[in-house]
Amino acid sequence: MMNNLLEVKVKYDHGKRPDSSFFVNLKKDGETSVQKIQQLQRNLRAIVRHYDSQPKYLKGYLIDVNYNDIIAKSKRISELLKPRGKQTNDVVVGARFSDAPEGEENHIITYYVDETTINETLEKLEGIKRFLVEQLDGKAIPENFNETKDKRPDLDYEKYSSKNAIRNMIVDCSVVESISVPNITTDVQKESFLLTFFQTEYSLSEMLEELKIDRYRYPYAFYGRDTISVGWDLYQILQEKVPYMISMISPDLSQVTLETIDESKQKYIADIPKPSNEPTIGVIDNLFDEEVYFSEWVENVDYLDEFEPIGGKDVSRDHGTEVTSIIVDGPRLNPWLDDGCGRFKVRHFGVCVDRISVPRLVNKIRQIVNDNPDIHVWNLSLGTDDEVSKNFISYDGAALDELQANKNIIFVVSGTNDNRSMKEGMLRVGSPADSLNAIVVNSVKRNGTPASYTRKGTVLSFFNKPDISYYGGDYEVSERIRACSSVDIEEVYGTSFAAPWISRKLSFLIDVMGFSREVAKALIIDSAAGWEFKTSTYRIRNRIGYGIVPIKISDILESDNREIRFVLYGTASSYITSNYAIPVPRDNDNKYPFIARATMCYFPQCSRVQGVDYTSRELSLRFGRVNAQGGIDDINENVQDEVGHAVDERQSRKDFRKWENTKFISKILKKNRALYSYDERLWGISIVSKERLATSITSDLNFGVVVTLREINGVNRIQDFVMACRLRGWIVNEINLENRLMLYHKNQEEITFD
Repeated sequence: MMNNLLEVKVKYDHGKRPDSSFFVNLKKDGETSVQKIQQLQRNLRAIVRHYDSQPKYLKGYLIDVNYNDIIAKSKRISELLKPRGKQTNDVVVGARFSDAPEGEENHIITYYVDETTINETLEKLEGIKRFLVEQLDGKAIPENFNETKDKRPDLDYEKYSSKNAIRNMIVDCSVVESISVPNITTDVQKESFLLTFFQTEYSLSEMLEELKIDRYRYPYAFYGRDTISVGWDLYQILQEKVPYMISMISPDLSQVTLETIDESKQKYIADIPKPSNEPTIGVIDNLFDEEVYFSEWVENVDYLDEFEPIGGKDVSRDHGTEVTSIIVDGPRLNPWLDDGCGRFKVRHFGVCVDRISVPRLVNKIRQIVNDNPDIHVWNLSLGTDDEVSKNFISYDGAALDELQANKNIIFVVSGTNDNRSMKEGMLRVGSPADSLNAIVVNSVKRNGTPASYTRKGTVLSFFNKPDISYYGGDYEVSERIRACSSVDIEEVYGTSFAAPWISRKLSFLIDVMGFSREVAKALIIDSAAGWEFKTSTYRIRNRIGYGIVPIKISDILESDNREIRFVLYGTASSYITSNYAIPVPRDNDNKYPFIARATMCYFPQCSRVQGVDYTSRELSLRFGRVNAQGGIDDINENVQDEVGHAVDERQSRKDFRKWENTKFISKILKKNRALYSYDERLWGISIVSKERLATSITSDLNFGVVVTLREINGVNRIQDFVMACRLRGWIVNEINLENRLMLYHKNQEEITFD
């Protein structure tokens, strides 16, 4: 006997950001010395000399500030390089990580400032140097700025309006390692690149005109305000003349791997019922063969430009046909992977024959999505051979994130394959498998181990990609997946054939069961993570993500009878969104006999030009018992938003996944024991919203949360929970799979009026 998933509609309280005004101070082990000030002065003067020694193409100066840690927005420099009438954060044009081993990276943030700002910064540094020599024996340490025993003299150095400005300048210098001119290069020679430039007062076209680039000799194409596609020769010219203006370099070719098919085979023929009211999944791939046995289930569009000929009979339509065959009829072709989701219709867009430039692919995806608003789930099994960058999201990955942030859709993206014959080390995933809002799928063998062609995350040295894994076959014939090609049933393998199985499950959850995309994504990830993520899966998360999604859809919608599993949906429209009255059942000793886990997903706006500081909105999740002080004893011990708790940015990212748009938290006890109830208080959920660059919440952001409570003694307490929720006036729906299916088909019936 299994328990049904519950859908609980709770009422949330919304609160403003509490008053958190405070004086900045040096970190516990931080310091600023005269020697550090002198070094930064030398850095700035060297930058000025560098720019003055060559043709001046900009009015201002692009400057890299190399921090000595992963730095929070609130801890970035505020007085150093501060322009008149602005905040220093207002002139940030890029962010990346230093070239260091994983886990040891530091922030490098690029600022665009004018000459006056540099001169004033040099004068401020001179004043600080005098201050340190005359008042602090040449070095500032945290004790010098302790509020209870303030040793700061009341001095009025020129260029400082207050003692706070002096303090801020000293703190700024303590978190900066050095200052330099940006210089991003690549040793990889490709036939073409996508170059993105730092945003300045000049448009990209004006800059190219100023550089006197002959477009006929060195052709290039614009893609947005700050990105162009260039050949190798033009790249070398730009790298020679204006290397400091280039912020990102990436390949611009996406392709699918096409296998040779034996054309002597007879076409596979099978009976299949006619489609009726099944949901439709969008597929963007190479071309589809309309002569296959399931073609009635597919609305096909050869989405090629006039200059892209479809070609004759020899043009391969196998990859796109195989991917679509899994979505339509995968369980019959692979009975061991029968997920219980039935069949799906497909709207198939063949965007290329074998390969396509990334900008052209992005333009087509945007047009296709805009023209098909009825489709919620899109399958994209295309990708590049090249690794994604450690310092910025790919052009196509960012485009997918933008579409998902603005539209009610979700992309399922294949994790890309390592197709090298000789493999030295493991490749990072290729684009667009770095899309953060999408579900990225890697492939595993039948025994759950990563496939031989597996590529790895993470993305931007931090974000957990791939999200999940599924069965996509492997080199051995016994491991392969069966799919229908243009000719016959083929034995295939690759992440391209793992992704469509997840598209099926997502469409079932969204289009049939009626969940929001946020809840559906959270259900998929939570079912993959289970109770094993922190204890075992975590060690190989860069290859299989949160884990392997169960085959049966019922295993996602039902849980063990000792578990209470429920979903919450809401909107973050203020600093804090919370409910402190979740009635988790108690035992006879008035304790909570549960271990718990929770998964939250949301689709934030993102900014590619911000580099590694990519996601523009952070939702921080806390869930657990309400304690005696009225706060939450979070099951993940998240204290980053509590007053009086100092948590640095590196720890917040590592332990609490700050800025990641998927949050998975769990409480696993070494010895199962019931949890104390604080004066019979209940459990609570709290979601804190923070903007990356703005100072206040500017828009609503939907979120979905899946909570699982496991009774440590095996007692089924789900009805106690349901009754307690309803006594509070909450709506609780039991998600019965058969009833939901019946309701879906009833709603899809056409009514004819006489």
